[in-house]
Amino acid sequence: MKAIERYLPLVEATIRGLSLGDEILDAPAAYALDGGKRLRPGLLLLAADACGGDWSRLGRAAAAVECIHAYSLIHDDLPAMDNDDLRHGKPTVHRAFGEATAILAGDGLLTLAFELLAEPVAGLRPAWQLAAVSEVARGAGFGPGMVGGQALDLEGARDVERWLTVAAAKTGHPLGAAAAAGAWLAGREAAVGALRRYGQELGIAFQIKDDLLDVQGSEAAMGKRLHKDIAKDRPNVVGIAGEAAAQAALHEHSANALAALQEIDVDRERLTLLVEELAFRTH
Repeated sequence: MKAIERYLPLVEATIRGLSLGDEILDAPAAYALDGGKRLRPGLLLLAADACGGDWSRLGRAAAAVECIHAYSLIHDDLPAMDNDDLRHGKPTVHRAFGEATAILAGDGLLTLAFELLAEPVAGLRPAWQLAAVSEVARGAGFGPGMVGGQALDLEGARDVERWLTVAAAKTGHPLGAAAAAGAWLAGREAAVGALRRYGQELGIAFQIKDDLLDVQGSEAAMGKRLHKDIAKDRPNVVGIAGEAAAQAALHEHSANALAALQEIDVDRERLTLLVEELAFRTH
């Protein structure tokens, strides 16, 4: 994605330098972190950059949100959850290393994330850094965060309102937290609220597009199994509302994300491009 490509070398270099310091868990943790769009760390750095912050100092904070994302995918793929055997075009972590090791690797990545977020950033007020840590924790945790959304998702959604609640929790709040954390780490408290809403709406749009691609895309392009929700009688937004309504909702939440940007004085170019890229992506 062009919107975040300038930040990816820093993200990748930081991730390659991470270590759990454990000879058993380093390999599955690195395996889990290998691949993906890097949307969450890219968004954190993009938000910080748009706010005029020195994003080049925030590689470890960005890596932290990717660690949380990788942990969530490890656990989401487990037999007790979605029971998936393919992620990023390769066997899921529990298929490659076993269930117990996968669970522990996920636990380690989640813990490592907060170690990274807590490392002092030179020149940043401790209160702003603490606020960034709190944002990320809420986005990843119980309702309305990611874990709460996963719990709701296990129950399934039979109407659009319920589906949107799940999407907001699972994807919207983590992305909103990444954007808000970027603003905090740039020292732009006044931009936090609007960027949080931007990320939340972006996340819902992202999830709608993901569900559309589950119907319209290909496994080769997506790097994971498709039509899983239909097979498990757990309808996604396309199954609930139809493709036309899902497409309309995609445009609505994309527009909401763009509207949030108009509330603040930041560099909007890349943030706007990111909305467009995610809405029209093919994988």
